[in-house]
Amino acid sequence: MKKNLEILRAMKPLKSEIENGQKALFRTELEKIIDSEHSLVKLAGTVDWASFDEEFGKSFCEGNGRPGTPTRLMVSLHYLKYTYALSDEALLA
Repeated sequence: MKKNLEILRAMKPLKSEIENGQKALFRTELEKIIDSEHSLVKLAGTVDWASFDEEFGKSFCEGNGRPGTPTRLMVSLHYLKYTYALSDEALLA
């Protein structure tokens, strides 16, 4: 049972360095560059990202494939794509 839980944890998206309590190398510089009053920055601060991790985490299979892409990144990209009617190519350009 313990081995199965370890496999399941390996398949779920990894937590970001910031969520793990480690500071990112350029985090303070990035905070100086980004406008904290921008609507997307405010939205990101109000979203309960843990609830997305919990809900989407239920759909991961044990021992099937590589670890997933972080949930926050995927939800954010889908939000931008939907809100601004972007193609996949335009979203990632």
